[in-house]
Amino acid sequence: MDGLKLILDGIKKGDKNGGPTELAKILTNSLIECNGFNKKDLIKRYQHWWNTDAFDTGPTFAMVFHKVSQGITIEDAVIQVNNQLDGATAGCAPAHRIAPLAGFSIIPTNHLIDYARQEARITHYHPDAGNCSAVMVLLCRYLIEGYSWKETKKLVSENIELKNTWKSIINADFNNGGYVLDVMHSAIYFLDNKDALKKSIDFAGSANYCPVIVGIIENIRKNI
Repeated sequence: MDGLKLILDGIKKGDKNGGPTELAKILTNSLIECNGFNKKDLIKRYQHWWNTDAFDTGPTFAMVFHKVSQGITIEDAVIQVNNQLDGATAGCAPAHRIAPLAGFSIIPTNHLIDYARQEARITHYHPDAGNCSAVMVLLCRYLIEGYSWKETKKLVSENIELKNTWKSIINADFNNGGYVLDVMHSAIYFLDNKDALKKSIDFAGSANYCPVIVGIIENIRKNI
């Protein structure tokens, strides 16, 4: 089955609020219509969604695009929001929405890390957001390429650009909060065990954090 379809179906399975699914669709449409990653086009699409019928965007996205709607450049807005939040912009929204990049096979694997970081920086200035987004997109790409879950984790853990982020994920806390290192840690815990999606949803409760990650990866693993 097509990797991009597996990703979009997986997001819907884990996303109980809808925002990550809509943002992933916006990214998918941009990738298809631009025949690759186009940051300027993507920003315009995110801004249009914000100005029309956006919902469940997450607070950081909302703060950034509120400033953009007031005439502030996206580059200045993301820095201003990071400063307002005292650097606490390492949320999981970029990791939630980035997976379609992995399913767009025309993009070479060696470009994915850079593109994931660029995409995350649209809204989330903290490097953990971009690095975890890059981890997410590589996990998805390797699974789509046919590697096992064990092999996929090994490949990402040995990546020279991401090995320190991987260590931080492994050493992060197991909880249902939205800090991206903890979200990835918790998602990987469930993915390493049985009934990953159901258990992650039960664990998350009203939070919509690690189940989105689990839904995407679990759907790829089961159907590729």
